[in-house]
Amino acid sequence: MGATAAVGVTAMGTATSAYGKIMAGNEAKKLGDRNARIADWQASDALERGRIDEGRQRRQIERVIGAQRAGFGMQGVDVNRGSALDVQADSAYLGELDAITIRNNAAKEAWGYQVQSSNLTAQGRNAQREGTFGAFNTILGSTSSLLLAKYGGGSGAPRSRSTVGAPSSPTSDG
Repeated sequence: MGATAAVGVTAMGTATSAYGKIMAGNEAKKLGDRNARIADWQASDALERGRIDEGRQRRQIERVIGAQRAGFGMQGVDVNRGSALDVQADSAYLGELDAITIRNNAAKEAWGYQVQSSNLTAQGRNAQREGTFGAFNTILGSTSSLLLAKYGGGSGAPRSRSTVGAPSSPTSDG
């Protein structure tokens, strides 16, 4: 009866341990998926902020060019020729360059979040697999321990008979 109780306790411990490993893996996957969704939202937010800032930059440069044209006009300078036109063209060029830089920076930030999302999803999936494999290893380890306890052995080698009274092998003393 004692051996049967020990087997029962071992089996219960094994089942509990295996279940815990599976549950931990599943929870890690859920956490990874949830964090991946957050990273996806951050990527969308970065792109949206970039779009808004890009538009804001373009509107700002339009105001700057408008102020330049008004200033040149008040001084009696033809705003459509010569240096006045060059100043406006330079402002437009630099303003557009800034707008494109804003868009590219937002895309880079979003890409970083997308990579993070993919990594978090993969980590969650791997944690779930590790939990499942850990549960199987626990079950296999306990089963093999129980079998070894029941059927004996330990090294896997057959048990040798007693050698008491057996003749010793001859050795040369030189």
